[in-house]
Amino acid sequence: MRLLISSGSWSMFIGRSHPLLVHLPIGILIIAFILTLLARREKWRHVQTALPAVLLAAALSAILSCITGYLLSLDGGYEETLLQTHKYLGIGVAVISTGLYLLERNKHRFPRLQLPAALLMVLLLGAAGHYGGSLTHGDDYLTQAMPAPLQRITGMNKTVTNAATYTNIGDARLYEDLVRPVLTNRCYGCHNEQKLKGGLRLESIALIRKGGEHGPVLKDSLPEESELFKRLILPEEDEHRMPPKGKPSVTPQELELLHWWIAEGAPAGKTVKELEKTSRIMAVLEGMQPATPLDKQEFVPEENTGAASEQKMAALEALKVKVMPVGAGSHYLTVDAINAAGFSNRDMQLLLGLKEQLIWLDLSGTAITDSALAVLGQLKKLTRLDLRNTAIKGNGLKELGNCRELRYLNLAGTAVNAEGLLSLQQNKKLQQLYVYQAGFTPAALRQLQQALPKLKLDTGGYRLQQLASDTVIYHKISG
Repeated sequence: MRLLISSGSWSMFIGRSHPLLVHLPIGILIIAFILTLLARREKWRHVQTALPAVLLAAALSAILSCITGYLLSLDGGYEETLLQTHKYLGIGVAVISTGLYLLERNKHRFPRLQLPAALLMVLLLGAAGHYGGSLTHGDDYLTQAMPAPLQRITGMNKTVTNAATYTNIGDARLYEDLVRPVLTNRCYGCHNEQKLKGGLRLESIALIRKGGEHGPVLKDSLPEESELFKRLILPEEDEHRMPPKGKPSVTPQELELLHWWIAEGAPAGKTVKELEKTSRIMAVLEGMQPATPLDKQEFVPEENTGAASEQKMAALEALKVKVMPVGAGSHYLTVDAINAAGFSNRDMQLLLGLKEQLIWLDLSGTAITDSALAVLGQLKKLTRLDLRNTAIKGNGLKELGNCRELRYLNLAGTAVNAEGLLSLQQNKKLQQLYVYQAGFTPAALRQLQQALPKLKLDTGGYRLQQLASDTVIYHKISG
């Protein structure tokens, strides 16, 4: 499609000065209203001398705004009902401001009309401004930004429709969940039912395929030949670039999504996993994978549980052991003995009182030994267990085989033997095992890895690249 270049005209140029000029009468009229109120009080009576000049300036600027607004409307691209309402309200503001000036000049004849007329002018001004904003930004531009408490008070709270419900990017619908939000954020402001720039609406695939006053904007499977895509990659200075200069640009990731969608034939209802993917779009999609909510993380059981005993939690906290819920609204608990280095085998029985709720347990740096493993084996809902830097040697580590939900285990800095390590083969759901400075033989680690191929084994020993600044020596110079 050939891009049409406008030669411009005086009427178009003057009309587009409307957004610049329209704020002038707004400010002057508000000042005039304030002066009208103040002049009614004896001690402010002197400000009345300024009213005729202020009201005359307001009337003239309001009339000039009406003229430029009319010329701007000739450009087209606006929803007719909204446009007409805004136009007549603007004319009303010009008429009432002129009337206020005439009343001020003849206030001795109509003394009681001035204040009601000023109030009417403010109401018309507010309504005209609202409809002007609706023409520019859409009819819900104000209510969209309304805080939730105010929405409830005014009854304007709306249920979000078509919200993305996917938790895996592969299940996302390409148009509905990924492309439409881009069009909503970047394009709807100028291409909607209220504001029809170029006669183009983009709220649905049917409207996109219909195109605008210059023809279709989509050519299936040909992004580079589709106006919808071509205009997004024009230089910022180009008058046909979309979004226009001064508005947030489409990001490179969003461009890739739109290019892929058009290249795939602009489908509706198709999920990401159903479509062919290039290496570039796979990189983009990987970055769009939604974060897993806390209550859906792999280390938190999906089923609910009852609340723990306050008394039993208090018994642990008396030993400086921290007991907390894993998340807001959850009865599952995390127990951390980071401040309880003296926690020992004789204290382990206190954990059994929370065995239905305890899923994350950190006993690193405590005084426990292998005898504690028998109690740990009874905590069958454990998903995370940290035994770093304890005296555990691995005798009885097989007891953890009863912890069928165990996904994370940290044995760094322990002296667990190969036999104890290999007993972890019973924990089929184990995903992460940390064994830095644990003294295992490479053969034992390989054997465990073969038994649990999905297990991530972390043996530590990382070395960071040395920087020149790491070897700089500073000397104090006496002076």
